[in-house]
Amino acid sequence: MPIDAAGVERIADEVYAQEEEYTALPLDGFLAELGVANPLQDLQEQIAVLFAEQGLVVSFEVHVFTPDEEELPMRREFDVPATPVPLDLKADSLRALSVQQPWVDLILSGQKNIEYRSRRMREMGPLLLHASKTIKPENFERTGLETEIEHLPYGALVGIVDVVDVVPVEGEENLFEWRLAHPRRFAMPIPYSGAAGIFKVPMSEIKMYLRPLTL
Repeated sequence: MPIDAAGVERIADEVYAQEEEYTALPLDGFLAELGVANPLQDLQEQIAVLFAEQGLVVSFEVHVFTPDEEELPMRREFDVPATPVPLDLKADSLRALSVQQPWVDLILSGQKNIEYRSRRMREMGPLLLHASKTIKPENFERTGLETEIEHLPYGALVGIVDVVDVVPVEGEENLFEWRLAHPRRFAMPIPYSGAAGIFKVPMSEIKMYLRPLTL
C-alpha cells in the first residue's frame, strides 16, 4: 500500500513545530495520517486484553525524532557557484525556513554551511532565514556560545542564503543535508512570525530589505 507523502510532511511539520526534539503519536493515528491500515491491530488488541487482566494499560505509540546534530559536521567542502542566485523582486513571495539559534547565526557568519532536515528540498535557490523564537541552552553549549544567548535575534527574518544542493546523509535514514552558500545578513532583523517547515513570505513585506542584497 503506498504511503501518503503529504502525511509524512504533515507529521514532519508537527515535529519541527515542537519545543522538544520529538513528538509522540498513537500508532493508529500515525498510520492513518500516512493513509496506511494498521496490520498489527488484532495483535495489539490481544496484548491489551492480556495486560488488562493484570490491571495494566498498554499504549502503542510512535515517537518521531529530529536528528541529533551533535555528531554531524556543520561545514563541508563542496562546489559553490561563483555568484549568488539573482533575487526576483517581482515574485509574489520568497521561501523561508525557521532555524534555531545559534545555528542560524552560524550560517550567516559562514561557519555553518550544512542544514540537516528530514526531507529534500525540491527546488534550489534563495531561501530566507528566520531565527526561531525557541531558545535551547544545549544548542549554545555544543558550540561554546553560551554568552551569546541574550545577544542574538529571535522571532525575526535575519538574512538569506542559497540552497545549492541537497544530498542524503550517509548512514542515516530519511536525513538530508541542505548545502548552503552565499549567506547574506540583513542590516537589521525583521520581526516576523515563523512556521514549521518551508513557509512563504510575501515579497511586498520584504522587498525593501532585499534591494541592498541584489547589488
